[in-house]
Amino acid sequence: MKECQLCKNCYGDDVATCPKDGMPTMHTIQGEPVLEGKYHLESRLGQGGMGVVYKARHAYLKTQLAIKIILPDLVGNDPQLVTRFRQEALAAAAIRHQNVVAVTDYGVIGGSIPFLVMEYVEGEALHDLLTREKVLSPERALEIMSAICAGVGAAHHQGIVHRDLKPLNIMICSDKPNLSDAVKILDFGLAKIKSGELLGSFIQAQTTGLMGSPYYMAPEQWADDEPDSRSDIYSLGVMLFQMLAGDVPFKGSSIPAIMKKHISDAAPTFASVGVTVSPEVERVVLHTLAKDKDKRTASVEQMIAELREAVYPAGIGIHTTGSAFPVSSINVRTVPPQSRVWVDNRPVGESREDGWITLNGVQAGSHRVKVSKDGFEDWVGDVLVDGTPKQITAELRPGTGQNMPAPTVAYSGVGQDTPQRMASTQISGKDMAKTSVQAWDTGPQDVQVDSGKQKRGIFSPWVLGAAGLVLLMVLGGAGLGGAYMMGLFSAKPDPGNGTNGTNQATPTPTVSPTGPPVIRTEMVEIPAGSFKMGRSDGRENERPEHDQQVAKFFIDKTEVTNAEYFAFVQATNRQETPGHWVNGRPLAGQEKLPVTLVSYDDAVAFAEWRSKRDSATYRLPTEIEWEYAARNGSANDLYPWGDKFQSRCAVLDQPNNDPKPVGTASCPNEWGVMDLIGNVFEWTSTEVSVYPGSTLAVAPVDEPHYMIRGGGAFYKSTGADRITSTFRQEVAKSTKSPGLGFRLVRN
Repeated sequence: MKECQLCKNCYGDDVATCPKDGMPTMHTIQGEPVLEGKYHLESRLGQGGMGVVYKARHAYLKTQLAIKIILPDLVGNDPQLVTRFRQEALAAAAIRHQNVVAVTDYGVIGGSIPFLVMEYVEGEALHDLLTREKVLSPERALEIMSAICAGVGAAHHQGIVHRDLKPLNIMICSDKPNLSDAVKILDFGLAKIKSGELLGSFIQAQTTGLMGSPYYMAPEQWADDEPDSRSDIYSLGVMLFQMLAGDVPFKGSSIPAIMKKHISDAAPTFASVGVTVSPEVERVVLHTLAKDKDKRTASVEQMIAELREAVYPAGIGIHTTGSAFPVSSINVRTVPPQSRVWVDNRPVGESREDGWITLNGVQAGSHRVKVSKDGFEDWVGDVLVDGTPKQITAELRPGTGQNMPAPTVAYSGVGQDTPQRMASTQISGKDMAKTSVQAWDTGPQDVQVDSGKQKRGIFSPWVLGAAGLVLLMVLGGAGLGGAYMMGLFSAKPDPGNGTNGTNQATPTPTVSPTGPPVIRTEMVEIPAGSFKMGRSDGRENERPEHDQQVAKFFIDKTEVTNAEYFAFVQATNRQETPGHWVNGRPLAGQEKLPVTLVSYDDAVAFAEWRSKRDSATYRLPTEIEWEYAARNGSANDLYPWGDKFQSRCAVLDQPNNDPKPVGTASCPNEWGVMDLIGNVFEWTSTEVSVYPGSTLAVAPVDEPHYMIRGGGAFYKSTGADRITSTFRQEVAKSTKSPGLGFRLVRN
C-alpha cells in the first residue's frame, strides 16, 4: 500500500502519483489498502505511540470506520504481540458504553501485523480543546470529567484498566448535542501490550509539543507494581488538574526528572501556579493525586461524587445534582478587626488581624450580613449577590452592642486594594451550612480599603430630602410624559380573561379611569388531560416516570414582569421591593424583564392582589400543571417546542445571570405559552417532594421549601444538569435570587 505524502490518502502499490494533488506516493504497509477483503483504507488519520490509525469504509455495509494497525517496530518486535493483542482486543470489545469507542472487529495482516476495527468519530481530542481554551471552569471540568469517568467506570467494573489515560486519548465528538454523549475514550486496555513505548512517547512530546504518557502516569506505574483502577484515577486527577490550572502538575526536562516528581514530590497547590479554585475543589483533586494508592480516591464514582459536591454544594432537602443558582464570594473588611461575622443569622467566622474575611460559595440573592464585637454596636447591612464577587466594609461604632443598621458598600467586583493571597487556613464548622469561609493572607502589605463611612455634607438632611422630593416629582412627570410619547399607554384594554386575545408576548398596559395604568398579563387556556410526569433517565429527583391527570387551567403567557409587579407595589404601597430596583421602582428599560428577587411569599402576595383587582382567583401553578404545560400535555415532549434542544428557543447558557425581556425566545409551547424553559426559574406552589416509587427521602428543613422549574439564563443546555421540562429543584420559601421569578395560573 502507498500513501500520498501530502493528503495522506491510501492507494495501491501501482499508484506512483496521487491523483488528487499530484504529489508522489510512498510505500507504507505491505499489501493492498483492503484488509480481509472488506475494509477499504481511505486515508491516514494519525500516528500514535504504537500504531497508525486509518479512516476506512466497509466494502458491503458502506459504514465509516477507524482502523488501528499495530506496527511491530513501534512496540518492540514482541514475539507474543499477536497473541497478547488478540486478548486485549477481546477485552476492549467487551466494553459497551456510550463514552468508550466501540471495538467491532480484529484481524492480522500477513500473520504478524494486528489491527483493530473501531467506530469512527469526528471531533477533536481533549488535548486540542485544552490547548485552545487553556483553563476550564470547575463546572465545565466536572461536565467533561463526569463523562470520562462514566466510560472508565464501565471498564473498571469489568476488571479492565486503561493504563494510559491522557487528553490525547479522549475525543470530543462534534456530532453530539450533549457533552455527556460526545466524550469518547480511545485505546482501552491496549497500553498493556506496549513495549518500549514510554521513551518514544516522551520524545514525541518534546518534539511535537504533545502531552505524552509520562506526564499522567501514577507513581506505581514507574515501579514494578501492577497498575489497577486507582492508577487510572491518578491519571484522571492529573487531567483534572490540567483542566483547572492550564498545565499538568509535574513537568521536567527528562524522564527521570518527571518520574522523581511523580514518586516523591507533593502535588503543587493551585495557588502556587497562580490559579484560584475553591478549597473544596482543590481537596478533591489532591485526593486523586495521593502517592499511596491506598489513600487515593477509591473509585471513579467516588471521584465524581466528591467533585460534584465541591462544585455544587448540596442543598437542604432532597438530594439533587446541582445548585439552583450561581454562587460567588463576599469580601468583608471589618473595623475593628477580629470581629464575628454572620450571614443570614448563621455564624460564618471571625475576621483576621487585618480585618479581612472572605465568604466563598454564597448563593445569588439578597443576604443579611451582621458583624459584631464586644464593646461595639452591631453592624447590619444587606448585600445583593448576583454571581460576581462583592466587597463590603463594616465599620462598627463603640457602644453597648445593640444592633445598628448600616449602609452596605457593594461593588461589582473585588477592589484593587483587596488582598490577593489567601491563607491556607480554612475556617469551618457545623453552623456554616453552605457558605465556606477563607481568610485573606495580606502579608506585610498595608491594606487601604475605602470604609464607605458617610461624611457629613454642608447641607442638612432636611434640605437634601426636600430637594430630592422635588427632583423625584420632576423626573416622575418627565417619565410619564416620555412613556406616553413612546406609546406605552394604550386605550385598548387587554381583557386578561384567559383567551388568546391579541397574542402579544408581553404585558399590555391599559388606562384606568380612576388611577394609574392597569397592566394585564395575557393568559392561555391549557386543556385537561393526562401525561407522563418525570423521566426515568433523568436526574435522581426526576425519577421515576409516572402518570398524572390534569384539570383544565389558564396560565400566564409570560412570566410576571417588572412593570406588572411595580403596579402591585404602587397599588398596595408595598415597602419591600426587589433588591435591584432603585428608589422602589425598576430601572428604565427593564420594565419588560421578568421580575426577580421575589420570595415565595412575595409571589403569593402578588397573586392575592391581582385576584382582588380582577375579581378572579389567581395562584402559583402546581409542579404538575407547570410540567404538563412545558411538555405539551400528553405529547410528553422534553422541551416546550419538541424533543430536541434549540438554542434560539430558550435564554440559557448566558455568561452572566442576565434575563431577557419576556417573549424574547421565539418558541412557545403548543398553546402559545412563552419562556417555560430558560430566562428565570419559576416558583410553583408544590412543597419539596419526591415522586412515587423514588428511593430518595425528604430531609428535615428549618423552613418550608418549594419546587422551582424552568431554569435560569445562567444554566446550561448540555451536560448532566441540562435544563429540560422535567428539571426540578427545591429552594427555601424565603429565597430571593436574580434568577428566580414566577407566573400565575387560575382554574
